[in-house]
Amino acid sequence: MSTKQLLAEIERGINALQKARTLCLKAEAVAPKARVTAAKTAKTAKTAKVPAKRAAKGGMSDESRAKIAAAQQKRWAKVRRAKNKAAKAAKAAKAAQVVPAAE
Repeated sequence: MSTKQLLAEIERGINALQKARTLCLKAEAVAPKARVTAAKTAKTAKTAKVPAKRAAKGGMSDESRAKIAAAQQKRWAKVRRAKNKAAKAAKAAKAAQVVPAAE
């Protein structure tokens, strides 16, 4: 057997093993879904449905979008707190100036 024939035989073996691995992985992925019982189906029907994933337009996941929204809300809350604090300080300063002189 020549080296070329030996390498070709090894390649065929590798391809056969990769196909078998792929089939095994697909079978494992399908098997848990097939075992869903009626009790589990009824239980999941009562729970809130998870929104479907959006089509990959911009490539941003729902989790990332939620993190960005939470961070933006936090930034705006910080701005509102600072604004309210400044308004209270201005109001207090104005009230201190308006005190009438007692004679």
